[in-house]
Amino acid sequence: MDKSFFDQVVDRKGTNSSKWDGLKNVYGTDDAIPMWVADMDFRSPPEVVEAIKERAQHGIFGYTTVDEQYYAEVARWWQRRHGWDVKHDWIVTSPGTISALSVAVRTFTSPGDGIIIQPPVYPPFERTVRLAGRQVLYNQLMLNNSGRYTMNLEDLDKQLSQGAKMFIFCSPHNPVGRVWNKEELKELAAVLSKYEDVVIFDDELWADFVFPPNVHYPLLNVAPELAKRTITATSVSKTFNLAGLENTNLFIPDEQLRKTFEEAMFALALNKTNLFAIVATKAAYSCGEPWLDLLLDYLQENLQFIKTFLQEKMPTVSVIEPEGTYLAWFDIRQLHMSSAEVSQKLLHEGKVAVEEGTMFGPGGEGFLRVNYAMPRTLLKQALEGMSKALA
Repeated sequence: MDKSFFDQVVDRKGTNSSKWDGLKNVYGTDDAIPMWVADMDFRSPPEVVEAIKERAQHGIFGYTTVDEQYYAEVARWWQRRHGWDVKHDWIVTSPGTISALSVAVRTFTSPGDGIIIQPPVYPPFERTVRLAGRQVLYNQLMLNNSGRYTMNLEDLDKQLSQGAKMFIFCSPHNPVGRVWNKEELKELAAVLSKYEDVVIFDDELWADFVFPPNVHYPLLNVAPELAKRTITATSVSKTFNLAGLENTNLFIPDEQLRKTFEEAMFALALNKTNLFAIVATKAAYSCGEPWLDLLLDYLQENLQFIKTFLQEKMPTVSVIEPEGTYLAWFDIRQLHMSSAEVSQKLLHEGKVAVEEGTMFGPGGEGFLRVNYAMPRTLLKQALEGMSKALA
């Protein structure tokens, strides 16, 4: 296999794809290139596809249990890729990250409690908190003059001192693309360590999408003192384009925290994963590394293609330099139009569906989130549509 694998254009229409088949419902048209939902227009590793096929050919799909190999492959992956010695008994499976977050919010906080998020950030964080009857507290990221986002730890400290009960952390950060460095994580941990009753939900789903020279550091590897109250969410699905299998692995080192969480998951019948998620996880983590390394190279080339295109054809639009993920945070402030206006213009005149920055909360106006995990021919077509719309 080489990088040409990712040049293949695969027709996803009619496959129950949220990204493609959901366009009409969300955007009012299906005549657009979707750059919104955060999955990739690339086939998963062939070894994963073959493993699923082989298991399907068995023909019996009874009740499922997670085997020891599953836990071993998850642990080996995190040790090999991120230097974190994850113990097998820390691992708790869940049908998804947001379902796990919802359970955590309802289990470890009470109605009316304050929960801190760091916008602009993944919209389901805020939605989950509000639907649980908790108060959303914004610890907004700061964008400096060099175009780099940083955390406002002074404000975080203030909000924690006023009684917030949970902190939701996104690392790497969706949508701004920050990969928090070790010093930043240490400084964050120094603040969090002062408030021992605050539960930390640490979303590390994007850990495998990091561009050199940046390095992903698991929060608990840098700050093990936070382990007694931290739930770390990870998933093979983001890395290997398996979101439809709905599987998240949660790492919970503290026995009491883990027991309480598992009981809450059991009470809601959310304590099981599915057969094909088990098969796919084992195949991906044992055989998918060469595929991932090629993918990361391809994504960096896509990013460079975007930056060059914008400089040459759309100089009033720029990209906040991402250190990870496959999401470009387009800076459209020089257009002097709202994110909604630009998004609609791109949709109707450029035939491209993107997400308005305002969806991601405070600090999102003047930006768009653009998913560029697609074959380069499709990416070129989308950018040409944008250029035409904004000409």
